[in-house]
Amino acid sequence: MPFRTSFFEFVYADETGAPCALRYRIAFTDTTERLAVIHLLHTDPEFTSPVDSAIARDNILNRIVDSALPGIPVNALRLVVEDARGAVEYAIEADIDDYIRRGNPYESGQVKAAGSRVRESISIRSESIIAGRTRVQTVHATPSPASEEVTHVLG
Repeated sequence: MPFRTSFFEFVYADETGAPCALRYRIAFTDTTERLAVIHLLHTDPEFTSPVDSAIARDNILNRIVDSALPGIPVNALRLVVEDARGAVEYAIEADIDDYIRRGNPYESGQVKAAGSRVRESISIRSESIIAGRTRVQTVHATPSPASEEVTHVLG
């Protein structure tokens, strides 16, 4: 049986700073590779939906990750946002600038580019990207239908 918390109330600011609210819960899949699914449930059309605002969505995501999921590898996290239009899943990625600024491990080197140019390359092992040690984001993600394993755990 997969694990699911009850829904919690969550207050956040939209892009203008206006207070908004939604509910969220965390669920674990019962698959071989256990995933932690963050489920945002937006029900009040008076408030900005996280589907419509990447800024609000990423601020909500970071507050939840930092407070409820520190220490979990980011590649084991999934985000599902549900509003009146349905449920969609967003890929979560690390904010690389923040990751490096916080002193997390990475390798860098120089790579020759066209002409006399040199580019710096950065390499980060995915298992080194840990929730709570860097900001995460969905701003570049395209919403997609929730995967079967995620849909199953949210029931």
